[in-house]
Amino acid sequence: MAEQFNDENPVMHDISQGEYNVPTPEAQANVKGYDESHDMHDISGEKTGNKLRKVFPIREVVVPLPSFFSCGNNDDGHNELRFNPLTSILSLAVLWGLSIYCMARPEIAKSTLSDWLTDVTEHFTWLFIIANPTLTFFLVWLTFRFGNIKLGSDPDAKPEFSDASFFAMIFSAGVGIGLIFFGVSEPLLHQSSNYFANAGYHNQDEVDQWSLMITISHWGLQTSWAKYLIMSISISLAAYRFDLPMTVRSAFYPILGEYTWGWIGDLIDGFSIVMTVAGICTSLGLGVLQMTVGLERLGWIDANTDQNTVQNEIIIIWVVTIFATMSVISGLKVGIKILAFIALAMSSAIMFLSFVMEDTFYLLNLIVQTTGMYLQYGMLQLPFWTDAFGSMQDGEGRAIDGNASSQSWMGSWTVFYSAWWVSWIVFVGLFVARISKNRTIRNVIVAVGLASSFYCILWFCIMGGIGLRQQRQALELQVLGGKVYDNTEYYLALGSSDCYDVPQSDVTSINEKGELTTEFTNALPGITPVCLVPSGKSQEAWFNVMESFSYPEGNFGGFGPFLTFFSVFTLVLYFVTSSDSGSLVVDTLASNGADKHHWLQRVFWAVTEGAVAAALLVAGGSDALTALQSASLIFALPFNALLFVMCVTIVMMCQAIEKSQNSTGPKLNDPSVLLPKKTWNMPVFGGILNIFEFIFSFGFVHPSRKENGMGFPTGAQSVEFVKGLLLPFMSLHAIYTAMDTKRNHRLSILLTTISYGVVFLAMIGLFICGVISNGFIAFGWTAFLLNACILTSLRVSVRERLAIRGNIVADFLVSSFLYPQALAQMVLELKEHEDTPVLEEDTFLNHGKKEITNKAM
Repeated sequence: MAEQFNDENPVMHDISQGEYNVPTPEAQANVKGYDESHDMHDISGEKTGNKLRKVFPIREVVVPLPSFFSCGNNDDGHNELRFNPLTSILSLAVLWGLSIYCMARPEIAKSTLSDWLTDVTEHFTWLFIIANPTLTFFLVWLTFRFGNIKLGSDPDAKPEFSDASFFAMIFSAGVGIGLIFFGVSEPLLHQSSNYFANAGYHNQDEVDQWSLMITISHWGLQTSWAKYLIMSISISLAAYRFDLPMTVRSAFYPILGEYTWGWIGDLIDGFSIVMTVAGICTSLGLGVLQMTVGLERLGWIDANTDQNTVQNEIIIIWVVTIFATMSVISGLKVGIKILAFIALAMSSAIMFLSFVMEDTFYLLNLIVQTTGMYLQYGMLQLPFWTDAFGSMQDGEGRAIDGNASSQSWMGSWTVFYSAWWVSWIVFVGLFVARISKNRTIRNVIVAVGLASSFYCILWFCIMGGIGLRQQRQALELQVLGGKVYDNTEYYLALGSSDCYDVPQSDVTSINEKGELTTEFTNALPGITPVCLVPSGKSQEAWFNVMESFSYPEGNFGGFGPFLTFFSVFTLVLYFVTSSDSGSLVVDTLASNGADKHHWLQRVFWAVTEGAVAAALLVAGGSDALTALQSASLIFALPFNALLFVMCVTIVMMCQAIEKSQNSTGPKLNDPSVLLPKKTWNMPVFGGILNIFEFIFSFGFVHPSRKENGMGFPTGAQSVEFVKGLLLPFMSLHAIYTAMDTKRNHRLSILLTTISYGVVFLAMIGLFICGVISNGFIAFGWTAFLLNACILTSLRVSVRERLAIRGNIVADFLVSSFLYPQALAQMVLELKEHEDTPVLEEDTFLNHGKKEITNKAM
């Protein structure tokens, strides 16, 4: 096994024609470190084994394999494993460490992680919720502003997949399993506990309509697909227009620069793998539960005991994992594409059959009505809804009329979904990016966002609408039984506590006048039984609807068993497509964005997903799986914030592309155009933080990284960091003094420094006094904000003087939470530019004139 850093004398391909040059043998021999077999990702759509390409200083291990492993390998014939050791080992260590904790102490893990998730929900509901409409509005703007930009360098190249295959793969990877699991049950579960059901003035019609609206909002553009799109577009632009590796780290290249290929990028990709595998395992757990219920209904498995249930679930996981492994070995264009298309076709067939066999005209009315409601309320009101009053606890001012929503509802549903989708953004976003080559940004947004959202509206209006109608009919039968037979359970189906047999003929009674009165007329003969919200497993709701199409006439057994089998088989296909797509994405991340991998690598990650899910069920049952799910949702918090950063990098990449298209420059942009011509000598994520590069390199930092400033922290960097951390007012004074070259503001500098120092020390004291009273903490945060504003103003002035690109938002964030680095950065930068032209007097303190003297640099 040999570790290779593909960064020594990186070779730049000729981008003048927007394509690669094929080097001559002589040229290859003269390129030090050139490896003709290496391929990061396929830009041209052809074999790249003989193409000279640009390489990046990313860690990589190459493990040669015996010849018999070459069978079935489609990696251009290279019989070797290639992966990033730090990303892979770190992600596996965290993933299995977390899984072992959940398996060893499932109840404690569930309790602890659930408490953490509750804290995240309580403190960051606003962040999860505000992201939904903000990212949606950004995509709308992006569609009109940069929608014509193509995710590919060749203007004449066609998309790799047809529109139908593209949509099928997106849908299968993104929401397939969940649609069947929640398709019927979720609208039923939203009939209580939330603001729109407990407001006290809604009648049953309004409650049912809002329950459907809430469900669609959870699965629509704002909550899920917008997040997927941000991730996929940012990665697609980086990979297909700037020739960067197809990894999450590449989306941050315009900000991180060369640090993208160091420890920061490794952590981003490693964290992405952990979140992806954890999210897939927990989501696939939902599919296992649904399949188990379906197979029980068919009588194929026995679940009389909990032990039998767990055994059945484990068998299902491994059977599906085997099929997923076979699919991922066959590749993206064969197994994944075909299975995704079949799964979408089968689920659409179930939806259409249900639509026709049920009350079709009621469903048509519901589709039209709900679409209008969604456009009116679902686009603005629900995306911003945080249920601020309903989330109050008793003693905080909770409503006394008894009509407030449940305190936990928001966290259990809307915030849960927002976090759940974020935990899937790496998986779905990178997968969408992989299949979006040569499409325009507008095309991807329409296909992924609008088309998928419209399909979700149809799905929940039909399947959820059927569940709501049948529940309402079951309630009618309760009343009918009490009225006619003085027994509300008269029509209760045999052996059931939730389902009622619908009379297939009129029900009559004799009124007080002795007249025969029709109490009930069945307008939908053949649809029976109808069920209430399941009192046990919510996944029962789907199969209750399937079995309602019984048509009990003569010896005909009805369509229930057929539709149940059809649903289980469809669920298996969605299960397989999610697992194999996830394995492909994780392997891509672990192998530094390589487009082609040895089949053993894909098998490893497919088996890992199945092993984690099975091990959790064996050792800890549903408690362990729930604990891992909570962990994946907690992991979603930092990524939710990073989505806003990706919006910035998307705009930066689009502006660079637009600039190149309006000039005579290349169509395939050199990624260096994304970086500012002038920047800080010590980035805010460099300096003392380079110690992590030293640690992760085991003390042997590669020369190319040292050249890019990622070596061991210098003495000056360390000293300035410590000074900025403990004595920030001294660093502040040094910066102001360096800026005041004419020495005209000594008194102002002294007063500002003293003010900053007093506020800094007061801030520390106030936070310490917080143990006495929370009121001190409020004053402490006020002092923190004041110091951050002072430091932000100073950093803006330094940037303006040195003509360094930036913005005030980034300045404020750095000055607030990384103030020692910000101070060290400015001190060292000004020492490097002692002869830089200075601003006119009063500029750096008062932001007056901004004329620059014409002194020589």
